[in-house]
Amino acid sequence: MPSWRVRRQLIILLIFATPLAVVTFWAFSKFLPEASCTDNRKNQEELGVDCGGPCGPCELKDPKPVALYWTRVVPVRENSYDIAVEIENVNEVLSSADVEYEFTLRDNLGPIATRRGKTFLFAQERMHIIESNLVTTRKPTNAEFKIRDIKWEFRKEPKLNIVVLSREYKVTDFNGKKKSTVEAVLLSRTPATLKVVEVSAILLDQQENLLGTSKIIVENFLPESRQTVKFLWPEELKGSVNSVIIEPRVNIFSK
Repeated sequence: MPSWRVRRQLIILLIFATPLAVVTFWAFSKFLPEASCTDNRKNQEELGVDCGGPCGPCELKDPKPVALYWTRVVPVRENSYDIAVEIENVNEVLSSADVEYEFTLRDNLGPIATRRGKTFLFAQERMHIIESNLVTTRKPTNAEFKIRDIKWEFRKEPKLNIVVLSREYKVTDFNGKKKSTVEAVLLSRTPATLKVVEVSAILLDQQENLLGTSKIIVENFLPESRQTVKFLWPEELKGSVNSVIIEPRVNIFSK
């Protein structure tokens, strides 16, 4: 056990050291940079280093790639093909107003047709992209899809509620020639008028092979109103239609 003399020296040292420590801490904190979203430190209730909490979402620092489920091509007429892809944005809070993509048709010798385009993508959205009438004199053996560029942003989209009430595939006779048609009824439960609604139709057989695609535009879709949309193919689609996907989409990013 320390002697009384040693204990007294320790007490005196503590008396002088405490104010010095307080002053040192104050001076250090005075000149220490304020916490920010660019200080390479996890602070101010951030979920990760410089992300989450008061900073931007951590997904912006490391966004997940878009998931690709399938890419398929179908002949429309001689030397003309439609192509479709099913993708999903698996990011929880990131959307993109600017997605640049590219379709490529190939045969055994290499690329035979290419089509580029742009679209938009909402957070956690699973959707289809279709392109029509890719022209080539060589028969494609496979199709490829890739995203050339995508600009992610964090934003909350308004809720757009368009319900597909019904869809019906039929083969009808036009002046002695059979043609395939799809008729669908849409109901808008969005409180505002939708100026432009892009409606796609994707037709698959039981093995989910692509049989046909089409796309139309509906303008000035009023709230709580119904719209009947009709898709027409120039001839009867080859194969047995098992699934009709009707996909209405509204580009809320466009002004």
